[in-house]
Amino acid sequence: MPESRLASALRRATHPLYRRLETAVHPLRYLFLEITRRCNLSCRHCGSDCGSSPDGTGSLTTDEWTAFADTLAARFPKRLGIMCVVTGGEPLCHPDLPVIVGRLSGHGFPVGLVTNGYALSARNARRLRDLGVTSLTVSLDGLGGSHDWLRGVAGSFDRAVDGIGHAVAQRFPLLDVVTCANPRNLGELDAVLDLVRQRGVARWRIFSIFPKGRAAGNPELLLSGEQLRTLLGWIRWRRPGLAAEGFDLDFSCEGYLPAELDRAVRSEPYFCRAGICIASVLHDGAIAACPNISRSLVQGNVRTEDFATVWEERFEAYRDRAWMRRGPCVGCAEWDRCLGNSLHLWDDAANETGLCTYRVVKDGAR
Repeated sequence: MPESRLASALRRATHPLYRRLETAVHPLRYLFLEITRRCNLSCRHCGSDCGSSPDGTGSLTTDEWTAFADTLAARFPKRLGIMCVVTGGEPLCHPDLPVIVGRLSGHGFPVGLVTNGYALSARNARRLRDLGVTSLTVSLDGLGGSHDWLRGVAGSFDRAVDGIGHAVAQRFPLLDVVTCANPRNLGELDAVLDLVRQRGVARWRIFSIFPKGRAAGNPELLLSGEQLRTLLGWIRWRRPGLAAEGFDLDFSCEGYLPAELDRAVRSEPYFCRAGICIASVLHDGAIAACPNISRSLVQGNVRTEDFATVWEERFEAYRDRAWMRRGPCVGCAEWDRCLGNSLHLWDDAANETGLCTYRVVKDGAR
C-alpha cells in the first residue's frame, strides 16, 4: 500500500532526529561483500575497474570468506538485522559462490546479491533461491543498443532481460531492477519502465553515473545539469501514479537534492549511511563502508583485525563529517542537511566533494 501523505510528512519531519540517533548508535544493517573483482562484462562506468581475469593473490580465498562468515556470526548474534549483500565484480563469476552464500545463509544472515544478469540463467536463479538468497538486484541500463554500449558486450541486454525473467519465476522476496541513467538512455525511460513492468518486477531504482573509476573524465557518461533535471522531473511525474498501482520507482543514493525535489523522487529522505549502518569487506579483506568509497577511508582488514571491533571503535571519518566542509561546502547554507554529499563522491586529489548534486540541480554547475 502507498504511504499516506500524513505518514510521509511525519517521517520526514522527524528525519533529522532519526539521522542523529542512528549516527550515534550506528547499528550495522547492510554489509557488502565484494567476493571477486572478476567480471564477464566490460562496463564503461565501472567504479572498480574490474576485469575478466581471475582474482589475483591479494584477494581473499574461499576459506577466508567462509571463516569470516563464521566469525561474523559469532560476533553479531542478532544476525537477522544484518543483510549481507554479495557483490563484485560479478559474483556469479566466482567459482565458489554457492559455498560462500551457503555459509552466510546457513548462519541465519539474510543474503542479497547484485548481478549484471549476464549469467543469471534459469539454473543459476534457482540455485540462488535454493541457497537462501532473499534479495536480488539486476542491472538493466536502457534498451538493447544503449545497454550493450554501456556494458561493453554485445548481447548483454538480452541476457539481462532473460535473467530478470528467471528471477521473477523464482519469486525472490525482494527483487528490483537498477538503471544507470546517462545521456544515451535518457530518452528510453518510458520504454524501460514498460519492459520492467511487463516482466513482473515491481521495484525500479535509477542512479546517475558519478565520475569515479572508468567514468572519471568521461563526459559522455555523465548527465548535464539540464539532463539531470529532466531525469528527476520524469521520476517526479511518474512516481505517484505508479505508487498507486503498487510499483516503486526511486531515484537512488546519488547525493543531496533540494528538499522539495527530494520528497518527490525518493521514498526515503536523503541520508548517506556509509559507515553509519553500512559497511563493506572488499575483495582483499579491506574494511570500508560502501564499496565505491575511496580507499583512503579504509578502516582495517579482516585478515589481521576483528571486523566487529573495527566497526564499533573506528569509522570516525564516516560518523563525524566535519572534515568534509571544504571547497564548495564552506559557507553553504545546506551543510547541516547535506554534510558534504554522499561519501562516494569525495575526491581525494581535490580534497573536497567531487560533485555537488544540489548545485547541479539548482544551476547546472558541475
